[in-house]
Amino acid sequence: MEAETGDGDLGCWARRGVPGTAALVPLGHSLPIDILLHVALELATIDILGPPRHLPPLFRLCRYVYHTLKANRTALFSRIYRAKFDTHAALRRFGANTITNAVLSVQLVKHTNALKRLRACNMDSDRLTDDLWTAYIMFMENDGKNYAHLMEYAHMDSFIDRYMDSEFLWGRDRNSGWPLDSTPNSLVVWMLWFTMTPERLSNAVGDRLDSYLDKLKPIATVPPMYYPFHAPDLRFDLPDEGSLPEPGEDPTPFGFFPFYRDPAMVVEQIWLYGRVVSIMPPLIGLGAVMVFVMLSEAVPYDPPSILAVDRAHANPADGVRPTQADFIEWASVRGVQFYNPGTWAWLDELSPEQRRLETGVSWRRELQSISAAFDNDWNRLTGCYDPRHELPLKGVVYRFGSMVGSFAGRMQIPDLFRYRDVVQSQNMPELSEFPLLAEQPVYVRFREHHCINPEIPVPTGVAAGGLIDDVQNAYLPESLRYRHIGNSLRVEIPGTRTVTRYEEFVEGRPNSHNPATCRCCIYAEEEKERELRERIAAYHRRADGDTEGAVRDDMAIDEDVDSMDEDSVSRSRRGSMSSHDSDVSHYFGDESESISTRQFRVERDHEVEQLVQELMGEGPPDVYDEYIEHECNGIQDIIITGEVLPRHGAAWHHYRFYGRVRRWDGLIVLVRIPTELPWNMKTIFRGYLIGNQNFVGTWRQYNENSNAIPLEGPFALSRVQEAEPARHVVLAPPPSLPAATVDTHARAQLHVRLTPGAARTFALPRSSMHIPPQTAQAARARPDPRSPGLAATASAGPTQPMSPRESKTTDQLPRASADGRNASHLDPSLEPATPREGTTGPGGPGVRSSSRPSGEPERTVRIYAGRLFDPESLQLLPRRVVTVSQGAGLVLDVQPYGVQDAARDIDASGEDEVVDLRDATVLPGFVDAHVHMFLRPYAEVTWEDQLMKESLVERTVRATIHAKRTLMAGYTTVRDLGTEGAEDADVQLRKCLSGPEPLIPGPRYFCANRAIIASGSYGPKSTLHPHQAGVEGVTGAEFVDGEAECVKAVRRQVGAGADWIKHRRSDSTAMSLPTDYRVRTRIADVSTKIAGADIQTFTGTELRTLVSTARQLGVKVAAHAQTWRAELLPENGGVDTLEHGSNLGADEFIDALKASRVIWVPTLSVFYVTDTEKAPGGRWDRVARNFQRALARGVTNVACGGDTGPFPHGDNALEMKLMVRLGADWRLVLRWATLAGWQCVRSAAWEGAEGAARLARVAELQEAPGIVGDNEVPFGVVRRGFAADIVATRGDLADDFERAVDKASITFVMKGGKVFKRDGRELA
Repeated sequence: MEAETGDGDLGCWARRGVPGTAALVPLGHSLPIDILLHVALELATIDILGPPRHLPPLFRLCRYVYHTLKANRTALFSRIYRAKFDTHAALRRFGANTITNAVLSVQLVKHTNALKRLRACNMDSDRLTDDLWTAYIMFMENDGKNYAHLMEYAHMDSFIDRYMDSEFLWGRDRNSGWPLDSTPNSLVVWMLWFTMTPERLSNAVGDRLDSYLDKLKPIATVPPMYYPFHAPDLRFDLPDEGSLPEPGEDPTPFGFFPFYRDPAMVVEQIWLYGRVVSIMPPLIGLGAVMVFVMLSEAVPYDPPSILAVDRAHANPADGVRPTQADFIEWASVRGVQFYNPGTWAWLDELSPEQRRLETGVSWRRELQSISAAFDNDWNRLTGCYDPRHELPLKGVVYRFGSMVGSFAGRMQIPDLFRYRDVVQSQNMPELSEFPLLAEQPVYVRFREHHCINPEIPVPTGVAAGGLIDDVQNAYLPESLRYRHIGNSLRVEIPGTRTVTRYEEFVEGRPNSHNPATCRCCIYAEEEKERELRERIAAYHRRADGDTEGAVRDDMAIDEDVDSMDEDSVSRSRRGSMSSHDSDVSHYFGDESESISTRQFRVERDHEVEQLVQELMGEGPPDVYDEYIEHECNGIQDIIITGEVLPRHGAAWHHYRFYGRVRRWDGLIVLVRIPTELPWNMKTIFRGYLIGNQNFVGTWRQYNENSNAIPLEGPFALSRVQEAEPARHVVLAPPPSLPAATVDTHARAQLHVRLTPGAARTFALPRSSMHIPPQTAQAARARPDPRSPGLAATASAGPTQPMSPRESKTTDQLPRASADGRNASHLDPSLEPATPREGTTGPGGPGVRSSSRPSGEPERTVRIYAGRLFDPESLQLLPRRVVTVSQGAGLVLDVQPYGVQDAARDIDASGEDEVVDLRDATVLPGFVDAHVHMFLRPYAEVTWEDQLMKESLVERTVRATIHAKRTLMAGYTTVRDLGTEGAEDADVQLRKCLSGPEPLIPGPRYFCANRAIIASGSYGPKSTLHPHQAGVEGVTGAEFVDGEAECVKAVRRQVGAGADWIKHRRSDSTAMSLPTDYRVRTRIADVSTKIAGADIQTFTGTELRTLVSTARQLGVKVAAHAQTWRAELLPENGGVDTLEHGSNLGADEFIDALKASRVIWVPTLSVFYVTDTEKAPGGRWDRVARNFQRALARGVTNVACGGDTGPFPHGDNALEMKLMVRLGADWRLVLRWATLAGWQCVRSAAWEGAEGAARLARVAELQEAPGIVGDNEVPFGVVRRGFAADIVATRGDLADDFERAVDKASITFVMKGGKVFKRDGRELA
């Protein structure tokens, strides 16, 4: 093996001759080429990081091996590159046609040489800038592999530290003392964010942190010197070739600045994948803002003790004023999220369908890779450096739907007078003279609205004087008015009577784009038609002998082709499925027009040119014929609106936001207006979404005087999950901290000035607020890692109610409690309950259980969840640790853990078993409220054949397989509403699935035995004996007639062990069964309409008898009913759940249903699967509209149940997916599939006042399965005392709900405290 010094210089040793001492080895001659290449690949990847240092000795084995490998080195090097580095971003950005073996072989040599030089930390290298570009692009292309090379081999974090110490301020003496806006400095600032980790940031506190803040402060806090935008924010309609001013023609308060820079001064030419790419360095001003805010967030602070502990103890007379709990909540928010390094084998965790998307060459919104999140940033660097001209091959710069949801962070506010002095000074002042900085939290929930062609977009606003666009009103006309109506934004265009409609973006819901009305689509089709007609006409003239006319046509066509060669080309580089164009801009997501050819000019880089000559066999091509195909989605313009939630407004003031996205570069401009303060205190935020996660930029004050110097400062927001406000916090006395100078200008607005290295102290007006002494009783506390001496926890006392306004606005969705009623209280799952004295058990005090011998230590499991879904508050709670009793099968405790715990290794040395789900979302186990475990898909075997040709043994064995598949898909509970001819086998199956050690793995199983039906209304039916019930004694349900038989059937089934009674009120069957199972189908040959009619099969008396008998026996009733009727509601003596309900009926009944305690199980899945045509007006279309109508009228008493069985068991999540597709909020759907599922299927013992009292005592841990039985334990929420039915998904519920709930994404399943699936592997 070679020494470390020269082993990785691939471009060198691959060209060397064979040493004279090398002997011919017979083994080498006997190896086939494929085997030899495979051996070489294995050697090259022994050390997966860094250069392939084990490969050079193989080249020197003998002449045969040397010449064989040299002849095939292009293929070998490309395979090594694919094994060691990330390639998916390159495929998307440059296309599969250009990412060839030869190109990758060049890139391998380029990467490995750059990594070696960076590892050496040679700041005097003449290749330093090239190597920094290589490292930066590797970060931009990283999906897990590149990051490992850069951090673990090249140690880029150490390189960045050394550069910042020795090189960053070099040359400032030639720039009036200001740090240089140079390419190396810009790249290093951005890579400071790429390389920052929680551990590194915590270790940087002190001198290192102060040094970074001092160096970045001039860049981050003086935007006029380091402009953070790709083009000045003064203009909206770009590019603009004719009217943009030349440098020095557009005066500003800072002189003739900012100006529209000459692209030749901005663009650099870099070698990338065998070509020269024109690219501008990343904006140093923008990167410095992001890093500066990130570093500032690491400075600890001491919340003012003068404030009330929480909102419950605040004095309403104080008005808008934060509490200590508000400060604690702010401390947990990061305005700048850390860069996600990814994992090496991230593709293996995806479903096959998602993996196919990720490995394609098209950019799509659905992509989940790390590099895909930076495609918009890449397109800005390569396509947004010339505001005067439309650049070819420019891709998507804004991913529509990105600014939806809750964002939180901070804005930094400089002292006005010092800021004015700094921006007017000729030379950079001393750091001590820079403005002091205060901070203010920023909370906002955004909504995004799209103008869909052919709607008329709002015109661009014009500032006073008409010279520039009105950036101070977010490019919107000053007198514009808008209002939200349903799911749309109605905007009144000033000076006209025109009202245009912007559609609110909802993830998963298609917009109203119609190619038949879209002007762009119509024009594109007309152009295709025109070209086709011209070619046909030329053909006919040529056929008729009109040679002269044909020649003219051919010349015209040739000219068209030539122009197409300039504007579009024969092969596609990549396709984008989501973008936006001037009429319909591809910059927002859909790319539909061909873009002209681009000629790359090669910069002289002798090292790369030599590699290209050696490995590609020819010089680099000068011209690449490429184009981008865009699919039209109709989006012409994007308006963003937002508001501060009431609980945040009570602390930090109430604001509303509105703004616009500049389509040229994706610049987001937002205006913030206070709703309870003077209007002229509005603020303008301008910035970009970095990596689709951090909204970073600068804010400026509104000023009617365009010649005044506006106050500006940095801000950073990031997407957050709505969390509950902190409650009953207890503040420990802080340690002595360095004093921070208080900015008196900021006192009224609760700002705080940053003093690097010192704590942040918040100055507030004096107050006579009284903190009740009982709050000093501390429960178990966990200190915030960024707040030394600060401890916060939930107390053991009762929760504090939210105000009605806050309860409604926080999620704009109804809250629910475990007893099924709307609740305004906060989630008590975070509160340690106080058990009754004198009771002990495996769950600690309060649990009695016989499942563990006396004296045996309790076995518990600690589950560390990155996010925990709470179906009561509809929130994703960040960083929760769930403690589970394996013996009792109950949840013992739910507590938050700190930010530091999220990054460090979990201590698993104790007695507890530990499950690490910090990178996953944890949820209560799903509930399918309507299954048929003894049925399998009708696409495989018809319903009749399953009943008449498959034995009871076979169907039972299949049912056990179905049960396991259901559990592994994350469904820990099901309700089986009929064995469909399998007699009483469900009762025995339930026995096999229950108990501490079930015989077979499967969900909690509630069964209804056999459906009760009226004679003649179900099958199978005999064709030979029309009056016979069933065929050879086999019936799909139990036939009854008259009150006496109804009573007998109910008593028999309850006596046999049924959990539920199901009856069929109407005879219209579930879409999938043959139509001759209706009562009157035997007259179909003479009266089709009557044969297919929905007829009530039970009389009112029979129905009441069925229900009253079941009620007497303590069993709930489910009704199969396609048409809803008032008599079915429980308030009218009806049933507990309505199955199917595909015909809503009158609005009055929908309102009655909404007010009722009945639960609707719509079973959308079975309608969707069995309607193969899905034609407009067809069965699925009617069912879908039926569900949407119910949603529109506010029906939320719903449970998820798909009628699973006619489609595969394990695909139960289809019901949730369809609900979201049809417009239901995904958080509500998760409630319907968890907590509402339990409320649906639970026994009658949990209903009424007695059930509510029982539920109130759940935290006493007396509802363990060993005490009450498997089907009596509460479940559906992860809270103390509830069953430990817990699942986890690696998917993103907010961004890609369908993938997140799909069975392929469910990586962890626990039922009753026992783990059945872990890390995606089945354990049962």
